[in-house]
Amino acid sequence: MPGQTTLLNRLIYGTIAITSVLIVYDGWQDVKPFDVVVVILGPLLAMFLSHVFAASLAEQVEKGGYLSNGERWTIIRSESRFLLLGVPPLVFLGVLTLLGVSLESATKALPTLGAVSLAFFGGVAGRRAGFTGWHLVLAVAAGLVVGALILTLQVILQPGTARSGGVI
Repeated sequence: MPGQTTLLNRLIYGTIAITSVLIVYDGWQDVKPFDVVVVILGPLLAMFLSHVFAASLAEQVEKGGYLSNGERWTIIRSESRFLLLGVPPLVFLGVLTLLGVSLESATKALPTLGAVSLAFFGGVAGRRAGFTGWHLVLAVAAGLVVGALILTLQVILQPGTARSGGVI
């Protein structure tokens, strides 16, 4: 079962992965609500399954034999927290849609939410490391820098732009 550091590691990793998927997805102009749920939860489900598979194999090797059903369920329960990463973007989309923002525009704002989340996670990690003052500010800033780099990837990798002669 992952500890607090592993959980934070996976939250950050998952946020970066889902933000990257949202950046390169090329279909927001024709998106339906169900499509958005699939685009967000599909990669998270794939990452969840890969973590369950990897953790199960690692535990089997460490144990030197087959896992019991109880051990398998412990791994599944532990890794299932990974799926909660889909909740903030879906709530964010729901709130924006209720405020009258089009689904297409709301989905285009998701990568920014991911970048801001990295700043938040930087702050959480800094606090857990005992940082205060400027050291804590630097931890948050590090998250913002990584988020900004990911958003820069959005500009560089924007589907359609490179093909139409815009960036590349």
